[in-house]
Amino acid sequence: MKQKQKDLDEISGKQLDDKVFYRLIPFLKPYRWQFSVAIVMIFLSASVSIYTPKLLGQIIDDALLQKNQSLLVKLVILFGTLEIVRLLCLFTQSIILQKIGQYVMQNIRKKLYAKLIRMPVSFFDKSPIGKLVTRITNDTVNLSELFSSGFVVLLSDFLIIFGVIGILIYIHPKLGLITISIFPLMILTMVVFSNRLRIAFRNTREVLAKLNAFFAERASGMNIIQMMEKEQYESKQYQALSLDYRIKQFRGVHLYALFQPIITILSACSVALVILFGPNFMRNGEIPLGTLVAYLAYVQVLYQPVRNITDRFNIFLAAMASAERIFTLLDMKEEEDTPQKTNTESGKTSNDLTFKNVTFTYPSIGSVANEPALKNLNLHIHEGSTVAIVGHTGAGKTTITSLLLRFYSPEEGEIFIGDKNIQTLGKKELRSQIGYLQQEVFFFSGTVRDNLTIFNKSASEATILRACKDSGFSEVLEKMKLGLDSLLDERATNLSLGERQLLAFTRVFIQAPKILILDEATASIDHHTEEKIQHSLKTLLKGKTTLVIAHRLETVKHADKILVMEKGQIIENGNHQELMSKNGKYAHFVNLQNSLQSLEV
Repeated sequence: MKQKQKDLDEISGKQLDDKVFYRLIPFLKPYRWQFSVAIVMIFLSASVSIYTPKLLGQIIDDALLQKNQSLLVKLVILFGTLEIVRLLCLFTQSIILQKIGQYVMQNIRKKLYAKLIRMPVSFFDKSPIGKLVTRITNDTVNLSELFSSGFVVLLSDFLIIFGVIGILIYIHPKLGLITISIFPLMILTMVVFSNRLRIAFRNTREVLAKLNAFFAERASGMNIIQMMEKEQYESKQYQALSLDYRIKQFRGVHLYALFQPIITILSACSVALVILFGPNFMRNGEIPLGTLVAYLAYVQVLYQPVRNITDRFNIFLAAMASAERIFTLLDMKEEEDTPQKTNTESGKTSNDLTFKNVTFTYPSIGSVANEPALKNLNLHIHEGSTVAIVGHTGAGKTTITSLLLRFYSPEEGEIFIGDKNIQTLGKKELRSQIGYLQQEVFFFSGTVRDNLTIFNKSASEATILRACKDSGFSEVLEKMKLGLDSLLDERATNLSLGERQLLAFTRVFIQAPKILILDEATASIDHHTEEKIQHSLKTLLKGKTTLVIAHRLETVKHADKILVMEKGQIIENGNHQELMSKNGKYAHFVNLQNSLQSLEV
């Protein structure tokens, strides 16, 4: 049975997963020397923190009570010097660890992005964008905190705790044991609260991912929301999620607010025990006054790290949960690009397209299985010819292009370009031969030149300008003050729909592909722009194997062959005249569209 792939938000539930921890170590290797310096600084600052209360006791017993002024000056100078050293160590370790955290975060974020852009299209079909944003932003920030203020600083706290406990018992075993008798209660409190805080944090992270996913989805469809006047409804939906997030955040806040007073009360109890029993030992001559004062100082030093440990332990747990989510994503299977071995001899091959017995079903989302999008499809397109595919939505038209571009792989059957199975070609090699024009074209924010040369960075300016002229985009370019260096907004929203389509056609001219796919490429543009594109297509289509997908049948009349698809199968094929004479499904489509157009007129 095929093992189910881990979900983006699925984690093991372990507080400390050693596998995740060990996988983080390689990210620290480039900074091992800086990390070593930080560890030394931690040991130094912890040692000073442990020694200074003892020094305080010496000041009282050996200098103040003995009225030794010169010793007092020396010990005060030593005390001040040690405090300066401790602060310098804390400053140095903080700077180093913060930098390491930022470097690690940058490297992981870079690795995550590189992973995401290599994931197959099917991954994005079932992965909400908001969750991916959470992985690459929030989770990497949590991970940086692990290095800057997480487990490394925990080391300092544990050193101080064990060091202070050892000194308290060494100085006076009875008073030491009395003083730390409260400590087990504090440890129990810390464990109980850390477990609850961990659960609260996890719940918060889950809702945050949903909140990000909700916003990303609605932001991309804002025009639809406003058109359908769903602003109030969507606002309520968001408010409900936001309220859930606030409630879960408050749960953690309340737990933490309760934990701090409990720790403070237990710490005060330890101080009270020293005050209660200490004077008796002092009167008996077992400990001097300075040592008793040092005891009180040590108690204060002892319980501050306990407070810190809970804070940092939760940072540690949060970071470990984020690390597991990050590694879950990094472990997911990338888009395969290993060409299969073939015995076909290399050499010049034709640009014929052939589908042999191809069957394909889209991966199901949920428990309901999908119907096959293509069923035993056989199709041959001769080099240099234009073949149009028509049919109802869901008939399998766009699936043909997705398989040809290897966004998906067929379950059965083979696809050939000339005599080469496309599975034997690298995806980069394959896709460089195919020009793909869709109804919804995508552009990046940047210059016109950057977007035009995205497939051919080495294209000269003369080549670009000639392509602009051939496509009809030169008229648009002339209106731009900076020409090819004019900036486009995100998704080129500062251009009209028709201008964006002309830009997309120009991009394909510069790419100069051998095979061209037009997927509803002129469906949403005005008549004037379509005329320009149809004129430019005469130049663009010369010598190219062309696959046209269209609902507007007026655009496919002049195709060499027209295929009519239904439920993943070809039910009719022929040119326009042949199909009209058959009076079948295609003729029905044409007559229906003609009737609708006459009603519009």
